[in-house]
This record gives sequence, structure tokens and C-alpha cells, in this order.
Amino acid sequence: MKKYIGICCLLAMAFIAGCIDDRGNYDYIPSSEVFPVKITGLDTSYDCLVGDTIRARPVVTGADKDLKYTWFVYQRGVAFSAEDTLCHTKDLEWLVDRDVNTYYLLFEVRDTVRDLFVKKTLNLNVSTIYSTGWFVLEDNGTSTDLDMVSNGKTTENLMTTFGSGRMEGQAIKIDFKDRHPQEVENVDGTVTKEYKKAFTVISGRDMRVYDAQNMAVLKYKDDCFYEMPENLRLLNVATKTTSDEVNVNGKFYLMSTGNIGKFGYPMMGTDGTENYRIFKDGILYAQHCFLWDEVSQSFVYAYVGNSKFNVLNEAGDGEVNYGVVSNTGCEMKSFRFRGYKSSVYSAYALWLSREGKYEILDLGFKSTNYPIRGKYSLPVGSRLTEAEVVEAHQTEAKIFFSKGNQLYEHLVNPNTELSSRERVVYTFPAGEEISCIRHVVADNKYIEMQLNHLIVLTNSASGWKMYGFEFINGGGEFDMTVLPEKAMIGQGEGNARYVMRMDNNRTF
Repeated sequence: MKKYIGICCLLAMAFIAGCIDDRGNYDYIPSSEVFPVKITGLDTSYDCLVGDTIRARPVVTGADKDLKYTWFVYQRGVAFSAEDTLCHTKDLEWLVDRDVNTYYLLFEVRDTVRDLFVKKTLNLNVSTIYSTGWFVLEDNGTSTDLDMVSNGKTTENLMTTFGSGRMEGQAIKIDFKDRHPQEVENVDGTVTKEYKKAFTVISGRDMRVYDAQNMAVLKYKDDCFYEMPENLRLLNVATKTTSDEVNVNGKFYLMSTGNIGKFGYPMMGTDGTENYRIFKDGILYAQHCFLWDEVSQSFVYAYVGNSKFNVLNEAGDGEVNYGVVSNTGCEMKSFRFRGYKSSVYSAYALWLSREGKYEILDLGFKSTNYPIRGKYSLPVGSRLTEAEVVEAHQTEAKIFFSKGNQLYEHLVNPNTELSSRERVVYTFPAGEEISCIRHVVADNKYIEMQLNHLIVLTNSASGWKMYGFEFINGGGEFDMTVLPEKAMIGQGEGNARYVMRMDNNRTF
């Protein structure tokens, strides 16, 4: 054993001595000298539409023989995304055939003898003519179609134009989903699931899902449900990232994104039966839904994965008690979502209490927690009780509503004097009647146009008009003296009922 230890010590000493004596010979050659090729003459990013042709003419210097050129494309933000080869020429001329998304274009120059290469990566944003604009859902009284306003121009009747025809019933709502699951039959007869950018549209008696890239129908109403509801009276719909929801004649359907884009059976009420009727408005937001049951006159909570509604908690010890939230004896008149912040879903609601008083509720929902944060009686003479259209400001304590061609503002506070709570803020031209009010906030860094506007649709004998009023400094006031023609964004035929903003494939 001593013999082996001695040998190991001698080897270690020799190794250390060699390291100490090592004077080094580390003459590194820069890569620019080993392979002195440079790529210039290219833009850093390209924005294009599906069907456009991209032409790129790179300038390659430093070598001129034994070079191989390759252009690749691959999707941004997706781990292990495969690189698709576009061509093996220095100049690129490519008809864009990719779906709407963000990609990288990669140009590579490779030395075929030494297998050395340099590359240049470029950003590529692919969109369609439907990626940015205002989508106005309108009807002629009996059937619905979709118009689009972009750059001051209105393109009417997209459904009719692209062959699907108008939808039965009065226009209700349109929503957008970035990844709608869709079954696709392949040429060999097999069926796979793909994800499509999609518009879901509902009218009073119809429901469809459209491909948001080309307005091709992905689903007609029969394809939207595993079992068609007996009375297809559509009231509301939402298609968010992680779930879809639809209110059909008061019955509530909730679908996770794990299936093939079809609704199953409606949810059960809190008692395990279908003895409920959900109010047309509420909070439908990414798996979490806070709703009003008109039968029990109660707030209820629906969550993806649950088969029935949950009852909300009543006020607990230490909480301000503004009254019960289940079996209230109250009649809901309006229930408007405001926004989501710090895990709380905010809303304003107007109900008629069991005592016959109109009251505004300031609501903050979080799971089954007690939601009422404030309660305010309406001043005598308030026209909010007669409101035809209602919208809540997302950040300011105010509600906008309409009566005929007049736009009102109502402040949410305890003041009992009508003059300090409510006023007319805008009167539209005679003959126009307000049909939709939306507070649109678009502040995403990836969009073309930042917005904080009150959008108003009006209808008249000559058709619909859309107006936009910018909130000053992002607050709650806008210029009430602006002329209608200056505020108008677009117009078209028919009766407009709902408007949705799209910007770079994001919806607001």
C-alpha cells in the first residue's frame, strides 16, 4: 500500500511542476479572421400580411467561394420550434404562407469546406387585413352580419361576402380567441386538433365560429355544442385564453380549452338542478365567472372544472355588511364588468331592492368572498332607472348610460343631490339612437394604437355610426364640445349592436 501511495505522490508532484512551468501558448485567432464574412443590407424586422411577398437582398462580403446560403423561418416564443427551410439562394423572394403570428427569419452563410457559418436573425410579424380594425356587429332587424372599419373605410357584410350568409336574429356580440381548438381532417382521413385564431359570433338565434385570418367558417351552431340546446336564445358569450363561456336562454355553459371547441352540458345550479336563469350581463373572464341568478336572486360563482355554481359568502366578522348576496329578493337591472386588478374582478351593478329602492352596488369579486364594497341609493329623479344602454368606466367611479340620443354620466358616490351625481355629457344628432357604449382601453406595447376612449354606436334610419371620445389624460373626462363629425370613426348600413377593437391580433 505504501508503495502505491508513493507512486501517486510522485505523479502529483510532476503534474504540479508541469503546470507551474507551463509558459502558455494561447494565440487565439478572432472569428472575424477565421471566417471574415459579414452580412449587411437587411432590415431588422418585417411586417406583412398573409399572401404578401417578402423580398430581401442581403449584402455578403469577406468571401465569395465555397459558400452556401440558406433562409429559414421559425416561430418566436415557442421552445424547440422547428426551422423551416425557405430557400438556398442569397436573395429571398417568399410568398408568405404562414398563419398569423410572430416569427424569426434567419439568413445563414456557411463555408461548405470548413463548415463555418455566420447568420442574421430578423423579426417577422405576419397578420391579415382582419388583424387590426373595428368590428361592428349589425343587423337589419331579422338577420346579422359583420362590418369592419379600418383606416376610415368601412367594409360591410363580411359574412355574406365570404359565402357563409347572414345569421338568424338580432346581433348580440362578437369575441376573439387566439387559440381556438378545432378538429381538422387530413388528406389521409385522420383527424387532428389544431389551434386557430377565431371570432365567435352570436345573434339572437344563431352562433358561429370564424377563422380570424380569412372569415372561413370553422363551426356553425350545430358544431358549437355536443348536444344542441332546445331553445337557442343567445344572451352573452366570452372566449378568453383559458376558457369559453356562453349564456343560452339563461343556462350557462363553460368550456375549458382542453377539448375540441364544443360546449357540453350546461352547469347545474347551486342546488344541483337546472332551476336557475342567469342574467344576460356579468363577469365572464378566463375561467372565473361571477353571475346573477334571476330565479334565486343571488350572486353565484362559476369556475372551470366545477359542474355547478358556488354560493358566495355572506359578510363575515370584521367586514362591512351591505346586506345579503344570496336570496336577496332584489331584481337585477344592470351588471357591468369594470376590470381586473390584484386578483379582484370589479363591477358595478344596479338593482331594485325588495323595498323598491334603486341601488348601485360597488362589487369586488374574488373566489367566493363577500363581494359588496359599497352601496349607493339613486337620487330622486335619476334617469339611470330608464337607461337603455349602460357601461361602467374601468377606473373612475362613474357609469355612462343612454336615453334616446343623449349620453349621460352618473357618478357613483353617496351624494343624494341629483345635480351633483348625474348630467348629460353629449347629445347626438336628432334621429340617432344610442345602441352600444364601450369603454375601450388598449395599452398593450405590441399594438399600433394606444386607446383610452369611450366608444358609442348609434342607429338611425340611414344606418349606424361609430363615435370615439378620448378620455383626457387617461382620466374620466372627455371633450364634450367636439363636433359629431370630428368624433365619428366610421359608419355603415343596418343597426349596429356591438363593437370590438382588434389591434395586431389582440382584442379590446
